[in-house]
Amino acid sequence: MLRYAALLLGMTALVTGCKKEEAPEVDLGYTYFPTKVGTWVEYKVDSLWRDDLSNVRDSVQYELLERIMEHYTDDEGRPCERIHRFVKDDNGDWVVRDVWTSTIDARIAERTEENQRKLKLSFPVSDGRTWDSNALNTVEELEVIYRNEGDPWITGDLTFQRTVLVKNKVPPNAVVKRNFEERYADGVGMVSKYWEETDTQTIFPQPTPQDPFPSPIVNIVGWRMDMIAVAYGVDQ
Repeated sequence: MLRYAALLLGMTALVTGCKKEEAPEVDLGYTYFPTKVGTWVEYKVDSLWRDDLSNVRDSVQYELLERIMEHYTDDEGRPCERIHRFVKDDNGDWVVRDVWTSTIDARIAERTEENQRKLKLSFPVSDGRTWDSNALNTVEELEVIYRNEGDPWITGDLTFQRTVLVKNKVPPNAVVKRNFEERYADGVGMVSKYWEETDTQTIFPQPTPQDPFPSPIVNIVGWRMDMIAVAYGVDQ
């Protein structure tokens, strides 16, 4: 009996020791970038552009729906997702406007937007982590940084319990303004985006007898886009 009890005690200690050695699973933030077919997000989009030199100012508002349509393997042998982006026509029906793609691995989440590869997320997701969003294309560098990882966020009727903000690290100056922000929600994907690019040029006219102290002329050329999620889900 004593021998059996000692054996049982030893086995219990062994099992307990094994459990202590098991490392907890580390959350690297992959769920900020869903890949399941049928995942969709609907956005309200407001766009504005101006060109003071040409006396052009205009804006447009529309609804946009992004949906993961299928999985496939690209030319590099990577598992990817094909994304359809829909807008509503005059009859209120969703019609495909763009076809984009995405892929994710242990280090990065990538999207091809308008034939440009964008490095959307860098893993692990943590406040202060930085990278160049345009590292995979030939566009000017856009250094971004994580902020507010894990914070809840509310917009309209939607509440997201865990989000992270990706924003440009280099601040704008008096001439060139570049404000870029994308917010991602756990299990949903991107839920908001704000992108503004402007170039401000100040012209100082020559004094004339009629106007010896002319006021400077400020010309702004640029655009901005604001996207906010209004609905989301996963089709079965």
